[in-house]
Amino acid sequence: MNHDELARRLPVPADRDLPADRKQILKEHLMTELRQADGNKPNRHKSRTRRPGRMAASVGLATAAITATAVAVAMATAGPNPTTLVPRGSPPHTAAQLLAKIADAAASQPAPVVKDSDFTYIRSIDAYSVGTDDNKPSFMEKPHERQIWQSVSNICVDGLLIENGKRTVLSDDPTAVKVIPPLPKSQQLTCPSEGRPGDTTYRLLQSIPTEPKALLAYLIAAKKFTNDDPPTEIGDLIRESIMPPALASALYRLAATLPGATLIPHATTGTGQPGIGIMWTSKSAKQVYQNEWVFDPKTLQFIGEKTFDPTTGKLNGESTIVQRAFVAQAGQVPN
Repeated sequence: MNHDELARRLPVPADRDLPADRKQILKEHLMTELRQADGNKPNRHKSRTRRPGRMAASVGLATAAITATAVAVAMATAGPNPTTLVPRGSPPHTAAQLLAKIADAAASQPAPVVKDSDFTYIRSIDAYSVGTDDNKPSFMEKPHERQIWQSVSNICVDGLLIENGKRTVLSDDPTAVKVIPPLPKSQQLTCPSEGRPGDTTYRLLQSIPTEPKALLAYLIAAKKFTNDDPPTEIGDLIRESIMPPALASALYRLAATLPGATLIPHATTGTGQPGIGIMWTSKSAKQVYQNEWVFDPKTLQFIGEKTFDPTTGKLNGESTIVQRAFVAQAGQVPN
């Protein structure tokens, strides 16, 4: 092979002009690396309430989230199989490309068989910014384990929360759930109930339409219960739940079409598990939030979340999902 032929086959030297789209990709990647290296994190997201309906009304806990502690994360899931690897391909260069891959991975998972009498079980490692009763500045909780059991089919059935060594029975009166704006009596729920946006069951998730226009319309209509925009609504749905594969795929595919997302190529959960992330900047109740979803880079399964205060850039919540499963009763721990 002569020198001219070799030169034609070699990559273009770095000092030559790159196409405009490639320059933009490299620029975004560099800015991402700089944001991650910056301890102040100037453009990140505010902490959100974990379950706007049940958790806010029943126990008043801050949103569950990821935590910076060296905890081994053993992903055991009923529903999406965490050991199923997605096909190899070119790495995503944009948030939309990553969300499309995540949607494909979710669609490939088998739908679990679930009884109405079952409970969803979620175990996570959380730390959140909490306030004080004496008007002192808020502070970050220490990383701790959180376990929650919730009925698959009826929000009126008592669930269970174990957090910081305390057991709390989650009793839910659908008419007492605080929503924004307050609901007229004609829209209030009666028992039994599969729930509403902001306070869902697995059965309700299964009933949400998956056709793109119908799904977007559903999320927009849900604002009367949660006052959230569609990206925030999607985050609330995936946060502490087991997602039906068809709905998970539809939500991520829809998210790929929405503005406000940024790819985070080298994200980590609160426990230090490496992942690939998507940062959302969205509005809710006239407030701006920044929220980072973290996905396993091999399975593309949702494995955690971080939230940041958009004004200060301060991390104020993080949750790493350790285990998801369906169990027969509240308090039962899967093998």
